[in-house]
Amino acid sequence: MKRAEQNLVLLLSDMKGFTARTSGQTREENARMLALHDALLLPVVRGYRGRKVKGLGDALLAAFDSPTDAVLCAMAMQDRLAAWNSKAQPGERIEIRIALNQGEVRRSRGDLHGEAVQLALEAEARAEAGEVLLTDAVYLSMNKTEAATEVVGEVLLHGSGRIRLRRAVRGADPRAPYGGRALARLGRLPNPARAVRLRMATESALDFARKRIVWAAAALLLIAAAAGEHVSSGTGNDPLDRAEALLESREPLAALVELDRLADSPRAQDAEVQVVRGKAEHALGQLGPAFADFAAAVKQDPRALDEGAISALADLLDAEAFPAVWRPALLRLLGEQVGRAAAPAVRRLLASERAAARDDALHVLELSGSATNADRIAVARADLRDPRASCAARRSAMRRLAVAGGSEAEALLARAAEARAGGSVEARDALRRRQTAKMAER
Repeated sequence: MKRAEQNLVLLLSDMKGFTARTSGQTREENARMLALHDALLLPVVRGYRGRKVKGLGDALLAAFDSPTDAVLCAMAMQDRLAAWNSKAQPGERIEIRIALNQGEVRRSRGDLHGEAVQLALEAEARAEAGEVLLTDAVYLSMNKTEAATEVVGEVLLHGSGRIRLRRAVRGADPRAPYGGRALARLGRLPNPARAVRLRMATESALDFARKRIVWAAAALLLIAAAAGEHVSSGTGNDPLDRAEALLESREPLAALVELDRLADSPRAQDAEVQVVRGKAEHALGQLGPAFADFAAAVKQDPRALDEGAISALADLLDAEAFPAVWRPALLRLLGEQVGRAAAPAVRRLLASERAAARDDALHVLELSGSATNADRIAVARADLRDPRASCAARRSAMRRLAVAGGSEAEALLARAAEARAGGSVEARDALRRRQTAKMAER
């Protein structure tokens, strides 16, 4: 019988300046850059017996059974990119940051889930380009003679506690900052230029085949439209106007076909076009591309998102299929860039059946400065009623109630303190502090 959970070492990487580069390049240039990224790095991952779990844009998540292999792989990846960058043109240079963590994960629908993944994300957010960060969980179980490390900080754990972060020590050679030993063990690796040419040729052929299918569907839709079944004749000749009308008629595929007419024009990167494309992709269940288009639109104009786009972004918080690797960026986009305008759509998720969605929604409200004590109490109450809630979630609920204050929060704390379940200690402490504060006020 296959185990539901596995103890794995996770390697998470992403590219420096990815958003800025993609917004200033054509789609073909972006595709070539990502193909080069994979051609340089995936042979290294495979060489150290790693398994690519998924890749989304510039982000790569790989899994290893051996912590030593994972650390050596990360060092070899950085050395290979350093050697490539020393000879490459500025537009072809690639810099990444890497973080490693080890722990129990569960596999579902081709993705990995669990606290170990979240901690890897938090560690990766603290890494700089060219660095290899690893948690103590990796350090304590690796062969320490293979790589020198130094302590750089700590990450607070959800609920309580903290874990130390270490960094692999770099040398002075810019072409081999990690000494080149880990990379040399792999021998001769495939020529990345050849791999890029093959991939681009393959994708070009697939893209041509997809376009034939899409245009065939478009022809049928246009025939139906001419018969008055879809879009009225008053929408004009502008592809963006027609795409918006098709979206209102619940024809997202046809809307994307219309937007494809703008692919070779400067308008393809306009914020208005990216918003409509994102909404169409969201309607088709293409959650990653939808988020990427919404994010690109906001970068150009923070006011570009309309109510429908904000609602689609909020829906991603509640979507299990939305890639975990992109979730921190989604929280920052909604909380910091969209801000208070996202509050109405996000607040509806405080009643979600999924604890992660509730927590993320409240986090967005806190980031935007829109969170109220009623919001904090609502999430805490839902966590306390959730039979699947972990002890960490219950302790987090106690902290939210302590911050919220008021009679309703105090009543929930009192019930939790008497329950003698997870979080009861925190509840009693919160009640004691409240009592002390009341006495001081008299």
